[in-house]
Amino acid sequence: MLTFAIASLFACLAVAATAVIAASLHGALPRIAGLRRDLALCSDTAAVRIRIIETIVCYDDGKVVALPLRPRRPAAQGLRAAA
Repeated sequence: MLTFAIASLFACLAVAATAVIAASLHGALPRIAGLRRDLALCSDTAAVRIRIIETIVCYDDGKVVALPLRPRRPAAQGLRAAA
């Protein structure tokens, strides 16, 4: 009797798992088809514009150094002549 109960329990769980998988696929397959259609319509290249503000470098000792992208102007050497 116990063998029949365990076997029927496993059979019911297998049917329930199959039903859950079928329901998931029923909801997911149309969405996947839509994504594939959108991917097919999308161009292979895209134009992207970015502006880098700063770069940060970490050395082995853990010191973080921010490197400027544009070198700073050298300090004025003495007085300049008036125009």
